[in-house]
Amino acid sequence: MAEAGETVPLTAAGQKLLQDESPEIRSGFIRKVYGILSAQLLLTAAVAAPLVVEGEVRDWIHKEGQSLIIGVCVLNIVLICAMACCRNTMRSFPTNYIMLFAFTATEGFLVGVVCSTYTLNSVMYAVIATGLLVGCLTLYAITTKSDFTGMGVYLFAALLVLLIFGLFCWLFPFPFMEKVYCCLGILIFSFYLIFDTQLIMGNGELRLGIDDSVYAALNLYLDIIQLFLYILQLFGERR
Repeated sequence: MAEAGETVPLTAAGQKLLQDESPEIRSGFIRKVYGILSAQLLLTAAVAAPLVVEGEVRDWIHKEGQSLIIGVCVLNIVLICAMACCRNTMRSFPTNYIMLFAFTATEGFLVGVVCSTYTLNSVMYAVIATGLLVGCLTLYAITTKSDFTGMGVYLFAALLVLLIFGLFCWLFPFPFMEKVYCCLGILIFSFYLIFDTQLIMGNGELRLGIDDSVYAALNLYLDIIQLFLYILQLFGERR
């Protein structure tokens, strides 16, 4: 058990820590993470686009595709639980890439289903707003001297509060409370994006391993997707 104040690694026993590697290896790790992330976002856009742009596909999904949506939801949950619980699997090639690809495809489909209920202009504005926000937050995470990697416990607590608040908003729907819920979601996942970005840079209190590139990309991907969905829900115009 770690003593009070001792840094607890996020890595498996015996794995090389990113913090201990040379600047060249760390730079390669960062490029790999953002390369994987870029591929995930492109795949998400490719899967979601037909559901937003193609009227026939959109109409079929909403009229006859309920069973498909439920099946994809279940598979999505199973995959994310497996990836979160089996960190060693996320370091094992090619299993980690196969699971990540499958999860990203299911997430892209579900994002497309959500986006299909909004106008195309709303979706595009949300994409642009998300891109600007992610860019600014990433720049801040890289340049700030503050270490946000020690905020993991507080962020998790805030996420639990958000989930409970979201449940109440679903049971007792009020437009104003839904707006507050979206604003809280944007705030919390903005902090998560800073947290995960600093983990990838390898200079903070907590540490990733050199083999955690897929896990790191998955965390950033989830942050960005959540930011996009909350922004879309807050400002988007429904069809």
